[in-house]
Amino acid sequence: MLDGPRERFKHYQFQGHIEESDASRTNMAGSSSPEDSEPLFVLEPLPELSGVIDSFAAANPIFLLVSFGAVIYLLTNYEDPLKKLWTTSLGAIGFNFYVTDSMFYTMIFTSVYILGFFVIWGAIRWDELKALLGMDRARIISIVSFIVCTWILVVLGTAIGMPTGPGIVICGLTTAYLWWTYYSLEPATV
Repeated sequence: MLDGPRERFKHYQFQGHIEESDASRTNMAGSSSPEDSEPLFVLEPLPELSGVIDSFAAANPIFLLVSFGAVIYLLTNYEDPLKKLWTTSLGAIGFNFYVTDSMFYTMIFTSVYILGFFVIWGAIRWDELKALLGMDRARIISIVSFIVCTWILVVLGTAIGMPTGPGIVICGLTTAYLWWTYYSLEPATV
């Protein structure tokens, strides 16, 4: 007498349980086992950020001084801000890759440098920037409130389990829709 469905169906390969099945019996003729095949994508794990930051401290101090001196020279030598940006960014790419030995972190650090360059450049030319963009107090308060509202929605979304990356996009789009609706319905009084 058979005692249960496992005993009755064990000789049928499509009815077997996963832990009892033999993966090699389902291969086609001439194929190898899944363990012998190469993966389609080889993903190298990224080094931890703390180790990458420590690589700056472990770099040759003379190399660090020469690199920072070159950046200061390039920033003071050229008059055109975009020429300053691209020359120092190329230098930063070479410097960061030499120190970190990671193209991923090289691009991250260079992007942070470019962001900082534009923030400082905008702060230096703040009056000119405000005049060109037509920024007044109401517009600055509006932009700050947009950023704060998006951040609040992201925090609330993260609290309910929303993934951070898509959450920032969705919350930004939601706040943009509310912002656009408010400004299209309420006439601006300046």
